[in-house]
Formats: sequence, C-alpha cells, structure tokens
Amino acid sequence: MTQSNQSINDLFPESGRILLTGGGKAFIERIGVDAAKSVVLSVLKGENLRTQTEFLTRRRIAQISGAMVYLFAQGWTEVNDFTGRLSSLALEEIRASKKNDNARIWPAQWLIGLTGKSVQNVLRSDPEQLLAYISAFETSVNEAAEQCKKDMGDLEMTLGIVENGKGRQRRLTWRDIIRLTTAVGSLTLTIRGSDKSIYGKLFERLILGSILTILGFQRVNPATNIKTNNVFWLSDSSNEREADATVLLKPGKLIRFDIGFIGPGNSEISKDKLSRFSRIIEQQGKSASSQTFVVVDRLPSTSKTSGAAKRIGAEIVQMSMQYWPRELAQRLAKVTGYRHELSTMGDDVIDDYLANQIRGIQIQDFLSGVSVATLESNK
Repeated sequence: MTQSNQSINDLFPESGRILLTGGGKAFIERIGVDAAKSVVLSVLKGENLRTQTEFLTRRRIAQISGAMVYLFAQGWTEVNDFTGRLSSLALEEIRASKKNDNARIWPAQWLIGLTGKSVQNVLRSDPEQLLAYISAFETSVNEAAEQCKKDMGDLEMTLGIVENGKGRQRRLTWRDIIRLTTAVGSLTLTIRGSDKSIYGKLFERLILGSILTILGFQRVNPATNIKTNNVFWLSDSSNEREADATVLLKPGKLIRFDIGFIGPGNSEISKDKLSRFSRIIEQQGKSASSQTFVVVDRLPSTSKTSGAAKRIGAEIVQMSMQYWPRELAQRLAKVTGYRHELSTMGDDVIDDYLANQIRGIQIQDFLSGVSVATLESNK
C-alpha cells in the first residue's frame, strides 16, 4: 500500500453522490422507477404518502450506506493509516467545499460523527470549534474501542474490494469498525431528516403529473407549446407564485392546480395556497378565465379553509379520500365541462384502471430539470 493523495470526495462513489444531490430524474431512476410508481399509485388510491415512502427511505439509506462502506474499503486498501488520517481528511474536505455542496460535505461530516443538525447544535455553526470537537471525538472513539475490546474481547473483520478476481483486503480492528459504524449512524440520521422534504416535493410533481396525464391531458413545454387544447405544464419554480400545474383546456380557458401534503392541523398553509390564485389571470397579453383546484392530503376540521376556497371559487380535493381521482374528474366535469371516463367509473374497476395507466407513464420525466439539492436547500 502506498500513500494516496485521494480526497474523501474521490473515495466516495458517484452512485452514492447521485442519491445525495443529483437531479430529480436521476435520483428517482437510482432509487427505482417502479418503486416510485408504486408510491404514486398508492397515493392515487388514497393511501398516506409518508407510509408509502418509508421503504424508499430505507432503500436510500441502504444504498448510501453501501457507498460509505465502499469509501472505507477504498481508503483502507489505498491510503496508509487511513483510520488515523480519517478526521484530518474529513476536515480538509469540509474546508475545501462550498457551503451548500452536500454531496461533498455530508460524507465528510459523517466520518467525524456529525450531521447538519449537530453542526448547528453542537458546534453552533462555528468552524473554530471543529478542531476541538474532532479531538474530543477521536478520544471518545478510542475509549469506546478499548471498552468494546474489554467487554467482548478482540474482534477482527475483513473488508476488501474484488476486481477481476483479485482481492485487496484489510483486517479491521474495533477502532476501524467503530469509525465505520459511526459514519453509517450519522448518515442514517441525515437522510431521515432530509427525506421528509425531498420526497414531499418530488412526489407532488410525480402525482400531479400522473393524474393529469391519466385524465387525458398532454404535458408540454409552455415556452415552445403551440397546442391550444387539453395540454398541461408543471411549474419550473422560476416564479414562487406560479401554480404547481397549469392546464390549457382550450383557448382562453385555464385550470390551475396546486398540490401539497398538508395535514389537518395546518389550515393556515391551505389558506395560503388558496390566496395565491385569482379567477382572472393574464397569459400572453390576453385575459384568460382561470379555475383553481387545490389538491391537499387532508382538510382541517374547521370551515376556514373551505370558506377561503368558496370566496375565490376554488375547488378542494382531498387525497385522503379513497377514490379522489374520480372525484377530481367529477369536479372537472361539473365546473369546466371537461369529461373523462374516470368520472363515472365503478369502485370495482378503478384500481385496475389506475394501475394500468400508471404503468405506461414515464413518471421520471416529470422531474426533468428538478434538482434534489435545490429541494434540500429550500426545505
């Protein structure tokens, strides 16, 4: 083994980096498109998003943990005294990284037992305290390793990389093992903390894009679109007051959609969404009639949100209802005159219908141009 100049960023594999801050489309493709489709279908059937994305979180943690094990395997087989140099390598990476470059900062933080929250709470976001923290951290790790050896005796594991039938291996001591498991524990806390925001934002687009496609609308790019009937586009987040999706039903007739996984105790957010829209908007210099639909997880028990919707003529649909896509289709028919077969579909066939429709949709395309890093920084 020779001394290596590789940084922590060099050792962490690209497949793990995509799962931290890659583009939304690549992120879902890495997690698994079929798994994401299963979540979308479950929500269309009225099931809770958080329950459905739990296994995606577990899968993401498992894959990133695998990337972290690979980082250690690379380090132990290519860098002299890797365990001894681990903290200094992590510190170098943190200092060399841009403030919001989580793909580089997070793995380095995990190697010294930190998460974003612990940087705020333990270090109070003060870089000067990092050296003192690392000294105390290494003392704690070494004492824990000695205690494990005292309590459970000597323990050795072998970790290595096999390439073309040739193996590069290293025997691990308690100290090595504790550094690895500490890093995995820290990354687990970080990913669980970030997933709530990321999955909510990603699946808002996936669910809204899917149901509008099922209802017979074609997704277009508003900047280049020349079609004037039954098309829709998703917000590009360039305007914070833009609807999450806009349907051009026919010339001069728009339907604006906003979606949010808002619980019953958060009625103020529901009312804020409603306040974003008015019945008449300007598009391409012409006055266009606009109908608003707000899709929420569940309405609060009070009548305030319903009253706010009534005042602006908005329609609210709750995703907690078992067959809410059918209710949405019925509301569309009543309010806009647009009719779709889903509005009259029976309970006995609607599940199979939705499953068949989802199977043919390239849902990952709804995330083109969406950055996981942006979602994480905006949570």
